[in-house]
Amino acid sequence: MYTIANVIGFQKDGTVVLRCLTSSCNACKAEMFCNNKKDTEYLAVNPDKVLIKEGDLVELYLNPKRTIFSTFLVFGLPLVLFPIGYLISKTAFSAKGEIFHALGGLLFMALSFGIMSILKLKSKKSLMPKITKVVG
Repeated sequence: MYTIANVIGFQKDGTVVLRCLTSSCNACKAEMFCNNKKDTEYLAVNPDKVLIKEGDLVELYLNPKRTIFSTFLVFGLPLVLFPIGYLISKTAFSAKGEIFHALGGLLFMALSFGIMSILKLKSKKSLMPKITKVVG
């Protein structure tokens, strides 16, 4: 997915600070998952070293595969790990009650959030939008 944003600054690590254009936000299909609904500033990478300066309008590429992968991590992984934790606790501690087994499932859900945090830290820049060109 491509969108347009305004360059408002640069960070020491090489990432670019951008501001959404209202028209881009209105056309965005990922509005439900957007964590920038109130704060319209976000970071992007410039892997092709496109010459940009503050105030430029740039085209961004948001990789749909990464969006789908992130969505799976947020919604799917906890749903997959809960029954696994539930069944493991039921097998290992069969004499305990259902609440204990449910706690085993919740423990595995918590594990999924830990996995997501680690993956986010390790692949933070690869999940960022990429600047493709200057459009104005």
